[in-house]
Amino acid sequence: MATSYGSVQKTGKHSWKLTVSSGFDGSGKRIRHTKTVHVTSDNEEQQEKEARKQLALFIADIEKGQTATSGKMTLEQFFEYWQENYAIGRHAPKTISFNKGLFKRIKEALGHKRLDKIEPKHLLSFYKNLAEPGVKQDPNAKRRKKEKTPNSDTENQNKVSNTETPIINNTLSPNTIKKYHVFLHSLFEKAVQWNFMAYNPAERVEPPKTEKTVKKIYDEETTGKFLLLLEKEELKHKLMALLLISTGMRRGEMFGLQWHHVDFDKGTVKIEQASQYLPGKGIFIKETKNESSKRTITISTSIINLLHQYKAEQSAKRLKLGGTPDKGGKWQGAEKPEDDFIFTTWNGEKAHPDSVNTWLKDFITNNELPHITTPHSFRHMAATYLITSGTDIRTVAGKLGHANTTTTTVVYSHLLKSAEKETTDKMENFIQQATEKAKEKEKEKQKKQAK
Repeated sequence: MATSYGSVQKTGKHSWKLTVSSGFDGSGKRIRHTKTVHVTSDNEEQQEKEARKQLALFIADIEKGQTATSGKMTLEQFFEYWQENYAIGRHAPKTISFNKGLFKRIKEALGHKRLDKIEPKHLLSFYKNLAEPGVKQDPNAKRRKKEKTPNSDTENQNKVSNTETPIINNTLSPNTIKKYHVFLHSLFEKAVQWNFMAYNPAERVEPPKTEKTVKKIYDEETTGKFLLLLEKEELKHKLMALLLISTGMRRGEMFGLQWHHVDFDKGTVKIEQASQYLPGKGIFIKETKNESSKRTITISTSIINLLHQYKAEQSAKRLKLGGTPDKGGKWQGAEKPEDDFIFTTWNGEKAHPDSVNTWLKDFITNNELPHITTPHSFRHMAATYLITSGTDIRTVAGKLGHANTTTTTVVYSHLLKSAEKETTDKMENFIQQATEKAKEKEKEKQKKQAK
C-alpha cells in the first residue's frame, strides 16, 4: 500500500476538514478520503493541533484498512451487490428468499441511507418500530392469500399452501426482531470486510432479548390417540406421518425420497436430498441442509410393510395411466419406476411439500386434536421420545442429521436436564438398594457368627 499523507482545512468555527491521499486507483485517479471533525478549543492554533492529531488517527485507520472507501453506496445498493457477489452461489435458494423477505422492511426504513451514514441509533429506531403494534407478522401474507391451498392429488400441487405466520397482538415477536438484527449484523460485517464501512454499527447495539420457547409436542396419551385415528386415514398420509414421527426426518427430506433410496431387505432409508418450493421457481430438488444430513436410517418392519403396500398402489396407478409419455402414457414420473419419487401427485409429478401441512391441519381439526403448528413438530417428538427413553445424545444427533451434538444439546437442553435429573433419581435408588442389600448380608453374617 502507498504511504498516505494528508492536510487539514478550517471549515467552520469549530470544524475542520481532513483530507488524506492514499495512492491511485486502477484508472490512475488519486484516491482521496475526507472527514469532518469538530474541535473544542476556541484558540485557532490549538484547534489546528487537535485537527492534526485527528488527521494522524485518520491516516492510521486508512492504512489499517479500517476506513471505508465506498461508503457512498446506499444500503439497498449494497444489498444487491452482496447478493450478486456473495449470497448467490453460497446460500441455499430458500435462504436467499428468506433474506429478501427480511430486507423488504429493512429497505423501507434504511435502504436509502448511505453505508457511511448508518449509525447504531438508526438500528435502535428500526428495532423499536418493529416492536410496535400494527406491524404485520408475515411480510408475504398478501401474496399467500392470493394463492390456493393444494387439498388433494387432483389439484395443482405446484401452488403454495395458504398458511401464514400467526399474528400475536399484531406485533412481531422478539425472536423475529432478532432475525433482522442477525441479518443486518452479517450484512454489515461483509461491508466492513470489503472496506465499504469503517465499522459494524450492529456490533454496538444490543440485540433484542429473545424468549426461550419449549417445542410443543404431543404427550404419550395424545400421541396414542393420534396414531389410533391415523389408522383410518389414506395410506399415503398414514405413511407420511409415521415416517416423520418414527425417524425425525425433515419434511423436505421425506419429499425428496425416491424408491431407490429404500432398501427393503435391510430395512433402511438413505437420505441424500430434499424437496423445496419457492414462488417463481416451483418445486425443486436440492442437497440436504448440510453434509451430515446425508445419512442412512433404519426403519421399522411395520413401516417397511406400509412402503411395500404404497409402492404397489403407485405401480398400479402408473400402469393404469399407460406409463410415461415416451411410451404413450400419461404418467409424469421418472422413466424407471425405481427413480420415481415416493410421494407424488395422481399422475406421478413430485408432490408439493406443503401438501402434508394441509392434510395435517385438516386431520387435527376434524378429529379435535390439540393444535401443532407444522409437521416439524413430529421431528421434535422423535427427538423427545429418544432422549427421554435414555438414548445417548450422539445417536439422537445422527438420527436427526444434526451437524454435531452441540446443535442437539442446544435445541433439546430442557429435555437433557430432565433426563439428567432422572439419572440422579436412578443413582439414588441404586445407592439405597445397594446399601440395603449390604445390610441384609451383614445381618446374615452376624447371625451365622452368633451361632
